[in-house]
Amino acid sequence: MATNQVGYIGSGPLFIGKRSGGKMRFVGQVPEFKLDITEETKELKDYVKGSGLAESVSFISKVEASITFASADVHNLVLALRGVEDATSATPVTSEAHTAYPGGLVELQGVSPKSVSVTIAPAAHAVTTAYTVGQLVKPTAGTHFYKCKVAGTSGASVPSWQTDGTDTSDGTVTWTDMGLMALTSSDYEINSAGLFISANSTKIDEEGTPVEVSYTTSAGYNIQALVGAGEEYRVVFAGKNFARNGKGLKVVMYRVVFSPTKELGLISDEFAKLTLTAKVLSDDTKTGTDISAFCEIDMEAV
Repeated sequence: MATNQVGYIGSGPLFIGKRSGGKMRFVGQVPEFKLDITEETKELKDYVKGSGLAESVSFISKVEASITFASADVHNLVLALRGVEDATSATPVTSEAHTAYPGGLVELQGVSPKSVSVTIAPAAHAVTTAYTVGQLVKPTAGTHFYKCKVAGTSGASVPSWQTDGTDTSDGTVTWTDMGLMALTSSDYEINSAGLFISANSTKIDEEGTPVEVSYTTSAGYNIQALVGAGEEYRVVFAGKNFARNGKGLKVVMYRVVFSPTKELGLISDEFAKLTLTAKVLSDDTKTGTDISAFCEIDMEAV
């Protein structure tokens, strides 16, 4: 007996582009792509017979699509976050002022800083000036910095600064040599957000220490999330039916508006996935008898 059974196992690339024109972009791996059609029904009970229906009318109330992206490239993230992206170039930054804390992050501009150098940036030493315990100064010359050990007033002339870790007398003030102003790799770790200051650094005070950081940002992209308008897109699926020897299947959606993703997993043991839902809107330019205003499907003969 002949059969009209046609199994379907779908796979293939998905392309998304702005409805206003431009590139239809390949979006990478898509584990799931679904079309969801909601029907609304109006019914009139048969009041003459007392049971059943006298009339029933149904119509399409909405059409939605669900797409799961397995590629977290910048364009998919912009789509998922309804964002705006901007390409960023590698940019040198010189002597950027920050306050560092032991066991804390010093956040820098951009991402993944390179060629990093960090120096303590205390105020310059001044003569005949009152100082309190814990204040930091740097001499007018030299590479060491000093912490006030005994409060008082500095002398009328510049002291002879010790550079061997011992104390320096300055009027009624006593200063302790804290070492070189330049920090070493033992004082901090570089990460994608900036610098993590070692909790064991002897140069960074728990109350906060002024530092200057010079570095170069990495080239990349900046995404401002949830600031973009609800752009309309076209979606084209260039599929194959592997249950029928890879016969071709093409799906075109004319007007698609994506909602922002409900969640974005940033820490996980698994590959990240972005699941987006979208409204498939009616395209008023698609007119005529038996012409869909939502989408069309072309299938290769089995």
